[in-house]
Amino acid sequence: MQLTIRDALPSDKEIILDFCKSTFSWGDYIHHVWDDWLDEGNFFVLTENRRPVAICHAFIIKNAKLIWIEGIRVDPNYRQKGYAKKLVTKAEAIAKKNDCTLSSMLIESKNFESLRLAVKLHYTRNEKWDYYFLVPRKICSATIRAKSAKEIARYLADSKFYIKSWRWLPLDAKTISSLIKEKKIIISKGQNRIDSLGIITESDHFEKTMMLTLVYATKTGIKKILPYIQNLTYEKKFERIQILTTKKL
Repeated sequence: MQLTIRDALPSDKEIILDFCKSTFSWGDYIHHVWDDWLDEGNFFVLTENRRPVAICHAFIIKNAKLIWIEGIRVDPNYRQKGYAKKLVTKAEAIAKKNDCTLSSMLIESKNFESLRLAVKLHYTRNEKWDYYFLVPRKICSATIRAKSAKEIARYLADSKFYIKSWRWLPLDAKTISSLIKEKKIIISKGQNRIDSLGIITESDHFEKTMMLTLVYATKTGIKKILPYIQNLTYEKKFERIQILTTKKL
């Protein structure tokens, strides 16, 4: 048996998408990101006797010295052979070559096989996030954009990441400043105090998709910030809103 890990090729697409199509109960997203991952590089395939049977993509976040491992998929007919472990090891080798000191990945809470693999590879759970979705709607709503890092500092004190295209990106001082300038940090106020705060990003990989990292919200604030997002996406002619948060709504 001949095993090889190599860069993904455009010609691999059909066979790989075929074994990815039933990854989750709702399908998979690999067909949405395929071309982008090819362009970004560090998209590799494990072959058995020259047949593509597993894939993985690694995205390097240079300013944080972090590698984000995503899209690990193994053909159901070739599982239980340690192929996912080989792919993660390959990604970690790339991380070392690029002076990365951290390696992270996102695993769905009921994906028990992947969770067990992560433990075997000495990964530890950092945070638990919940996912919600909304549809755009025309609604009369109002909120405001954060004007300075000082204004929102205490609300971001415990926040390590924000989400863009389903990648958890470090939320450092430089990034916060940049997000404020880009008008990506939105807040609502009640009685002259912030009662909700979120970070909005437009997905790079999923068309007409707005992502909201909900950092802070009171019950009153939720009723302000979510209608605002629905109206904003409606005006932009987007089709979906994806909300990620560590807060209980």
